[in-house]
Amino acid sequence: MSEGELIMQDVARNPETPNVLLICCDQLRADWLSCNGHPVTMTPQIDNLAGEGVNFQRAMSECPVCVPARRILMTGMGPYGVHMNVNRDRQPFPEGPKLAEVMTRAGYQTFASGKMHTCPQRNRLGFEDVQLNEEGRKQDGLIKDDYEAFLDDHGYGHRAYTHGLGNNQYGMRISPLPEPFTTTHWTAQKAMEFIERRDPTRPFFLHVSFDKPHPPITPPLEYYELYRDAVMPEPVCGSWVERKRPQSIDIGAIRHSLHYWKENPLLMQQTLRGYAALITHIDSMIGVLLGTLREHGLLDNTLIMLTSDHGDNLFDHGFFAKSNFMRGSASIPFIIRPPRGWGDKHGVRRDRVNTSTPVGLMDIMPTILDICGIPIPDNVEGQSVAPFLYEDDPPFRRYSYGNCGPHYCVNDGRFKYTWFADDGLELLFDQDNDPYDGHDLAEDPDHRQRAVHMRQLMLQWMEENDDPRVQEANFDGQVRRRMTVPPTSRSGWNNRGRH
Repeated sequence: MSEGELIMQDVARNPETPNVLLICCDQLRADWLSCNGHPVTMTPQIDNLAGEGVNFQRAMSECPVCVPARRILMTGMGPYGVHMNVNRDRQPFPEGPKLAEVMTRAGYQTFASGKMHTCPQRNRLGFEDVQLNEEGRKQDGLIKDDYEAFLDDHGYGHRAYTHGLGNNQYGMRISPLPEPFTTTHWTAQKAMEFIERRDPTRPFFLHVSFDKPHPPITPPLEYYELYRDAVMPEPVCGSWVERKRPQSIDIGAIRHSLHYWKENPLLMQQTLRGYAALITHIDSMIGVLLGTLREHGLLDNTLIMLTSDHGDNLFDHGFFAKSNFMRGSASIPFIIRPPRGWGDKHGVRRDRVNTSTPVGLMDIMPTILDICGIPIPDNVEGQSVAPFLYEDDPPFRRYSYGNCGPHYCVNDGRFKYTWFADDGLELLFDQDNDPYDGHDLAEDPDHRQRAVHMRQLMLQWMEENDDPRVQEANFDGQVRRRMTVPPTSRSGWNNRGRH
């Protein structure tokens, strides 16, 4: 038996080993949480979690679209490491250690409920059990998922999709299902059932994966009523849009113009209210889930992390859905509430807000393993952010990198550089002074050198990973042909992302 296996056996036998609750939402942009400054959305349970730990407000999805983002989350590797940068839900999961596999080998009882979005759909990714909701998608061999079977058993199978909206269609309809039969309630309910029937001799890893607020935006009536008269903030439109708007900004997403929505303010307001209602519904079910942990005496010794696979542009700059690196699309919640015993041992300072560190989905796996005392696999590219719970400025990579289809990003926590390969468009934003990407600095004389430097870092990262777009890269109409990258200036992505 290897040293690593012995360590993992000891972890499972240690009564102080924490349980883990990993909550993932779908298409939840970070700035729509009240703890992140949204003036209307009500998220008291999530706010409370943020107040008991660290809230990373500069977290970014390295590939802001569903399938690759979830691969990054479950492997700790970046877009190149998971061999995918667009949605391909019939492409098998890459080889290599996965978070749930490592936790199971360490002696944890592992369970997931909700949306997994993998191939094949019944791939448990190392979880001992999965209760699956795949939003009506069908792959070979899967007739009904567990949620659809639940609806059939209760006589609601025929009503699930009668709202008339597609999975990526915008607009708002009230859910045709009573609240207890919605995906949000069902996902939380299955998690609570697991808590009640868990093996008390083992720590647990519970992954709760909500499929909302991803469209269709179909909140239960009682949650929409909370926002019926609310005035939602108007979408923003950057000063660069008319001058530099990319021609192909969204891949596989429904495209509408900002002008259309401005001419239909009621429809836009209803859609935004519905989005807020879906978030509050999730928040409410998180509260019930935490109450179940408390009832069973498990809350204090449970590590809780909350994130999302990506955000939603929600009409900002005239864009919908995700797949680019605008704030709405790429910004994700990233909240860590440590277990109390571990927190006391390490002198954790709670209610901390981090506004400068470019963390991402690939950092979740190493963070969980680090806090649980489990060795981190060598192929993991992310870094543990656990030291941020008890240190002011621990060592961390300087830059984070992202790629989603033809869209690329380099982010240092303050400045964000993004490049649209199909159009050659470069944008640079100061996230401290311009959080909603309103003012492009790429051609500003005071920032031009910064833009060129971050472009060079991006090209180095691309070349290290054999990205074909580096062969002939177009920047605002100027083609920069293949470059040779000096070995001493590598970006560090393949060295577990430490830069």
